[in-house]
Amino acid sequence: MNVAERRKYPRVPIHNLISYVCLDEDGKPIKRLMGSALDISQGGLLLETTQQIEPGNGILIMADEQDRIIEINGKAAYCREIGGGKFYVGISLQGSHNENIQFVRSMIRAYHYRKSSDQPKQPQLSQGGSRCESPITGHPRLT
Repeated sequence: MNVAERRKYPRVPIHNLISYVCLDEDGKPIKRLMGSALDISQGGLLLETTQQIEPGNGILIMADEQDRIIEINGKAAYCREIGGGKFYVGISLQGSHNENIQFVRSMIRAYHYRKSSDQPKQPQLSQGGSRCESPITGHPRLT
């Protein structure tokens, strides 16, 4: 039985820019990194990054197809070096079932929207909406 057959949820290939904030035991940010989500399921995602991280709790932050900031709690299960100064990080989604589904849907929609449109490939926080900071991460978000 291969890994794909043992998974509870099927993986969907994507390629989305995502931010991951590592948290200490008290829930305070200790490290921030950017990477590319390479695939996603209701249970988690595979993140490719240039920084090694220790397994533990964190927050995933992404911009949807309308450039709204979406966050969800996650947990880095492993970090494996793949060569060339890059790492694969397996992250399990730690939200409620409905939060996980909404996050996954948003990631997939954003991927397909950016892939098929002439819109900028990176989120533009300065377009539309008013700015405020996330109470958890301090990252800017649109309201």
